[in-house]
Amino acid sequence: MKRKHPEHEQRRTTQRPYRERSGGWRPQGKVDSASPTESQDGPHLEHLGNEGELEMDREIWQAALRYAQQQIDHDNADSTNLATNAPINVGGDSTHLNTDSLPQQPSMNELNDLDQIVQNATDLERSLLVGTSSLNPAQHLDTQIQQTIPQSAPFDTNMTGFNFNQGLPDSLLFMDSLRLQDDWFPSSLQLTRGRELFFAHVSPFIPFLHQSTFDVTQTAPLLALSMLCLGYQYGDDPECGDQAGSGVGLSTRCFHRARALISFSSDEAPADGLTNNVMIVQSHLLLQICAMMYLCGDDSAYGLKIHSNMISLVRTGGLMAPATNASATTEDLESLWREFIKTESHKRTAFAVHQIDALWYQFLSIPRSISHLEIKHELPSPEDYWTASSSVEWAHRQLVSRHSGPSVQYTDAVRQFLSSDADLTSISRFDPYGAINITQFLLSSAREISGWSAMTGMLSMDRFSALRSSLVALSRFICPEQQPMPSAKATTHTAAVSRAAEATWETAMIELHMWSPSHTGGIVEASIDAVLNQLTTYLGPSCGILESTTAKAIQPHVNWFLRYLDMTLLPDSEAPWIAFYAYKAFLIAWQLMHGRVAGAMQVVGVRDGDVEGALGWARKVFERRRRWQLGRLILACLDELGE
Repeated sequence: MKRKHPEHEQRRTTQRPYRERSGGWRPQGKVDSASPTESQDGPHLEHLGNEGELEMDREIWQAALRYAQQQIDHDNADSTNLATNAPINVGGDSTHLNTDSLPQQPSMNELNDLDQIVQNATDLERSLLVGTSSLNPAQHLDTQIQQTIPQSAPFDTNMTGFNFNQGLPDSLLFMDSLRLQDDWFPSSLQLTRGRELFFAHVSPFIPFLHQSTFDVTQTAPLLALSMLCLGYQYGDDPECGDQAGSGVGLSTRCFHRARALISFSSDEAPADGLTNNVMIVQSHLLLQICAMMYLCGDDSAYGLKIHSNMISLVRTGGLMAPATNASATTEDLESLWREFIKTESHKRTAFAVHQIDALWYQFLSIPRSISHLEIKHELPSPEDYWTASSSVEWAHRQLVSRHSGPSVQYTDAVRQFLSSDADLTSISRFDPYGAINITQFLLSSAREISGWSAMTGMLSMDRFSALRSSLVALSRFICPEQQPMPSAKATTHTAAVSRAAEATWETAMIELHMWSPSHTGGIVEASIDAVLNQLTTYLGPSCGILESTTAKAIQPHVNWFLRYLDMTLLPDSEAPWIAFYAYKAFLIAWQLMHGRVAGAMQVVGVRDGDVEGALGWARKVFERRRRWQLGRLILACLDELGE
């Protein structure tokens, strides 16, 4: 819409005069726009959080409903006059909503330039997926794409400028209102406990903040709140005497407070532009994970909007390119270590953006916004370098490391794994966190090919065979000791990342053989709740049973998840998407059992044909995750299966 109607963007940019006030911000002047009209028959704005959580009074809520109806009316009429910045008149008083967009939003010219850049990257990526069996991205790119994919049915979409608003305007997402959260901020005790919870339970599966040097009391409020909204999903509020359930309430409050601050984040960060941008992107990552995987439901609309804004920040801020090493010539060990932490945090943040972008594609069928070719970073440094608590320890670990050699660029590593004659022994040791990104690329590729095949009616097993060979080659980098999985008692960051890497790899192996209806059917969901319900219906016993060859191929990978669920007694540092992967694996085992496939759940002691025993086992292992909303959603789906 910005590209087609630049006058709308120009109108938005002229409506952003703000001045600082004690404890927050407020707009100056009035916005010259028509007030939304009211419709008694309009639908509810389903994607907003509930009235109590947002602390919005009756008038503001009714105004939101009026806005929703006006937006629907305008969309149906193909209107170009979207009054997203309109004042709301309630009882004769004019209440103004904050329509300031996120900082560093791209201009029209920048968007057009980025369109071309991303399109070039996407085109090159397609050549890896639908080109010749050699998978050489440098040869006959245009010819391959034109001959292989009809122009009317592309299976990958250029998402630059695309916006997952989900019917939620900026003015309601980033509301600067004292009615929302006032000037509340966590106490020192809450900050300290929240930091401990975050690094104990969350950082293991999204390790881009350095624990030993991170001071939550000195960081920007936006990032601190973003950390706490996830941390308190794993512990209770110390200001409430650790009362059971108080942590979730504090988590929700931190989330909505951060949401209220997010549009002003650039004013709260250090003067260093790149440092500022990395911090803002890190906050966006944590907030959208909280919204999508912990709060779920209506709050998912916020998560999708935050993701869309994060992608704009990533591109305009240059996050996918490495930063200049300011201490490269210094001889001071402490300065070198601090620069390494800064650079590695930047790199790991970029990889996290790619991972989350791929996850929403895999879970919700939302087209990816980031091409793997945009990542200009080297693979993450080994975990023991990253977790060093001092400069001396960091230097010592590098000196005694038996794995030496130059680091490998991420895109070069992907090409080597895709190549049939590459020497993988030349790749230096890298953290399993980087292996997740390689697996995500291969998994996304399999899904894109399955969707393309469903649309065109053409199927080339050579392409799937090439992806399978790449995944098999990658397996020894994910689990070099060839163990079935890390010990369930392990609590280190390395074990948590290894579990996440293995779970992603096992899921990719399943996806090579089982196509999701969300790709062959073009289904786009808006929340994990909807996806779980759709999966439960699709993989339920009423659907067609898997044929024997497919069942045999996927059984070892399903067994990995069944063993993982059975062995993991305390999933306190488990990435929530692993629980999602594991539930899907159980549904496949459930389908196999209904199809009377021998040994469907024998690995966890459930006899063939014992449907009630299988369901009871599933309830037991997912009951361990009841603390979190995702666990409760899965338990509700299991109840539906038992009916």
